[in-house]
Amino acid sequence: MMNEKRVNEIISQITAFSKDTYTRSEYLPELLKLQKELIDLTFNAEHAENGDLRLWDVERHLRKMNDERGHIADDELARFVKGSKAVCNNISAEFSGNAGEQKVFRALDNLGCQNSVIHNVELEFDGRRTEIDAIVFTNHAIFIIEIKNSKKNIFIDENGEFYRIGNSMHHDCNIADKMDEREALLRKALERAGMDYLKIFKIVTFTNPRLDVECKYHYIKVCPSSYLPSFIEKFTSNQWYSYESICTMTEAVTEVKCPEEYQMSIDMTEFKRDFAVLMAKLEAAEEADQECEDIEQPDEEAVNASDIKAEVNIPKKPVHTYGKGMVAAAIGVTLMNAALLLGGRLLRK
Repeated sequence: MMNEKRVNEIISQITAFSKDTYTRSEYLPELLKLQKELIDLTFNAEHAENGDLRLWDVERHLRKMNDERGHIADDELARFVKGSKAVCNNISAEFSGNAGEQKVFRALDNLGCQNSVIHNVELEFDGRRTEIDAIVFTNHAIFIIEIKNSKKNIFIDENGEFYRIGNSMHHDCNIADKMDEREALLRKALERAGMDYLKIFKIVTFTNPRLDVECKYHYIKVCPSSYLPSFIEKFTSNQWYSYESICTMTEAVTEVKCPEEYQMSIDMTEFKRDFAVLMAKLEAAEEADQECEDIEQPDEEAVNASDIKAEVNIPKKPVHTYGKGMVAAAIGVTLMNAALLLGGRLLRK
């Protein structure tokens, strides 16, 4: 029977992901916090601190514990492993994505033209919500930047359908619809500040320089991230926005942007409970095994005391030993007695 009290005790020690929602910038730190707390609960503090452990080490250790206890928690282990792999993939993706984004952000922050840049913008109007990786305001245009960190080749068809190509073609989204939605909500934000009829240009940039990208949709610009700064700096149009206009547009977007709620692919409450249930069951099995060992192996001191008592209480029978000299002496005495007796009888006669 499951020890619900112990399960709740374990869950209470996991403080990561205690809120209902998280912003994008909060997500990776919270994932790393969750990983550390599960490591600390699985291993002793010194081992966890010095072992440079990861979540897959927790998975490996719990799998070994389950094997040693006769596979008593196979179902619970399977649920935890499934969630653990998802968390590990999220950590890896966030590190990869963050590295790519930061590379692009650094390049945008060092543009050689008059500009203003806003990172990770979340906009919402009339129940419509969108996220923009970066917005760049220059004298000639406003650029909506979508950053992609794909490891697979990309194909965008005439309708804006976005595919990742590996051994097979995997449909990701309609990038045209997404970019149009971002443009529409950005225009709404700028219109609130009295800025309209603006030149807005949409760019999808890729951080992986080894990708092959084919785009047949002509209403967005596709380019590698290494080319992005040069494209923005050299971009010209019949529009001209003064420095004051750039500042006004930046302030308008900053005022209306809302915290970006990260759409988590994992139910963290369920994952934490899966870990706690597995730990509690393995702990209970370990305690049961220890109790059996205590019953089967009597206390060594008690056994020794019993042996000593037996030695004291058992009386030893006297053992008489006779040497050859003692036997000869006895025979000699007997013969002397016989001779004296015979001599006495002769004297009386």
